[in-house]
Amino acid sequence: MKKIKIAHLYYDLMNLYGENGNIRALEKYLRAQKLTVEINNLTIGDKIDFDKYDIFYIGSGNDEAFELTLKDIKNYKANIEKNINDKMFIITGNALNLFGKIYIKKKEIIPCLDILDFESKEIRKRIVGEQFLRFKKNNCEIIGFENRSSKLVNVKEKYLFHVIQGSGTYEGIIHKDFYGTYLLGPILVRNPYFTEYITKRICKKFDIKYIPVNNELEKKAYDKYKTNFLK
Repeated sequence: MKKIKIAHLYYDLMNLYGENGNIRALEKYLRAQKLTVEINNLTIGDKIDFDKYDIFYIGSGNDEAFELTLKDIKNYKANIEKNINDKMFIITGNALNLFGKIYIKKKEIIPCLDILDFESKEIRKRIVGEQFLRFKKNNCEIIGFENRSSKLVNVKEKYLFHVIQGSGTYEGIIHKDFYGTYLLGPILVRNPYFTEYITKRICKKFDIKYIPVNNELEKKAYDKYKTNFLK
């Protein structure tokens, strides 16, 4: 049985809004593929071997947690650059800002990892509310919640989602198998069709046949929410 190794990075710092639910959802879908799933929780003080893992996840955190995470993750810039085109990264909330060139906070310019070609900027009024979007890769509709105080600017990467209803026109960043979004939810729990797509990408990478997941309950909740939200 093949093993998938997931690194849940800065799990104790970047853990707002129940975002660790994304890890549990991903584990469910991968175990349905008859895969062995190993999840390692790693944070400041741990030695992170990026060559060792197949999937990396970072969730959302407060400003202090973001700053601590940024300071530590910069130690691994070369390792991330080496793996970002071949491994899967699922990044939610303000953790997305880590991977851009800079984060502009008031008049301060904070250098970030500078791995992907975008910048982020603090905004005066926090954006809070539900979003309804589309993911063009499999043409599925995405539901999610935003609670953010920053926005993407000077984006040269591809956007992850197209906004149907909510703030802005586009949302998130996609690069190879890097999926970065401000959306909370958790997104993989609330969006079964998107999570199926992610799982199929992993199956393709490991050359295994996708096995349909028993996610009828998730799909029922997803459909019910769409019906209510779009009234």
